[in-house]
Amino acid sequence: MGRIHWMEKAKLRMFILACEDEETGGFADRPGDMVDPFHTLFGVAGLSLLGDEQIKPANPVLCTPEDVLQRLNLQPDLLS
Repeated sequence: MGRIHWMEKAKLRMFILACEDEETGGFADRPGDMVDPFHTLFGVAGLSLLGDEQIKPANPVLCTPEDVLQRLNLQPDLLS
């Protein structure tokens, strides 16, 4: 999407990690709230798109690991 430069990566990463429940796993919409699958998916995808080396690269359109898309021979069309 080409807009990652609009964000302060370090602050966004800190916020996402502050939303993590280290005891039970998963991510919430804000620190201290209950984790849920929706925010966990987008928290992990966000960390991937920010370049976290512990997480596989994710496709920003399909929110799916790139290696899964390659294995299935799927390539989303991007609008220009």
